[in-house]
Amino acid sequence: MEPTLHMKQGLGLLERVLQFYPIMREGNVAEVVLTEQDWLVLMDFTENPETKDIIPATVKSMEVDRASRTINIDTGDCTVAVKMGM
Repeated sequence: MEPTLHMKQGLGLLERVLQFYPIMREGNVAEVVLTEQDWLVLMDFTENPETKDIIPATVKSMEVDRASRTINIDTGDCTVAVKMGM
């Protein structure tokens, strides 16, 4: 299946988070903040079952915690908390 534009945008955001989180890393955790709009796109990407085939191999798991507005990304050696900013 060919990824939709929305899926490509979500993948681009995920790739940017994966490039940026090492700067924010403290031990085996990191926190990255995205704008509300970007966070919502990444959340849609995370929850879309059709994106499973295009998630980078460095991502072991991704889950959304709506209550805390956090997307948790496990890279194997780091847990990245992607928060919704302003």
